[in-house]
Amino acid sequence: MTTVLRFLFVVPFGYIAACLAAAFALLWPFFNSQAASDADLFFWLQAGATFVAQVVMVGSATFVPWAAFMVLTELLGLSSLLLHAAAGALGAYLLTRLAYAGAMPDRNVITAVIVSGVAFALVYWVIAGRGAGSWRRVPPSRDEGTEPQAGEPSSQG
Repeated sequence: MTTVLRFLFVVPFGYIAACLAAAFALLWPFFNSQAASDADLFFWLQAGATFVAQVVMVGSATFVPWAAFMVLTELLGLSSLLLHAAAGALGAYLLTRLAYAGAMPDRNVITAVIVSGVAFALVYWVIAGRGAGSWRRVPPSRDEGTEPQAGEPSSQG
């Protein structure tokens, strides 16, 4: 039952939260706190719409690579924080290379994309990745593997 709940709720929630974190990491450098404090309602509506569009873009660009990585980590039981962070950075870099097809953008753009990839990976790891493969591990039975202590009767007769 916990396996079903993990794949129906925890893993998708981890993916959605990771998309939100990556979008936030991409948009944060453009947020000006002085302008926001003086802003009107239209500014906040525009900022909200931009954030939603960024979340959708991140989600659509990362779904296939994330799904392949998630299946691999779940099947092999790889739940390392360092592995997830490195995969997020590498995946973001490779998606940037693929998107720009050879003509790479400014280093600041590449850095922002890699930071958002690491943010994506770390948030996913906190929610779902650290338990990768846990559904395959069978907890030991209370009766198996325990030897009787001194003074306790043995079950072997």
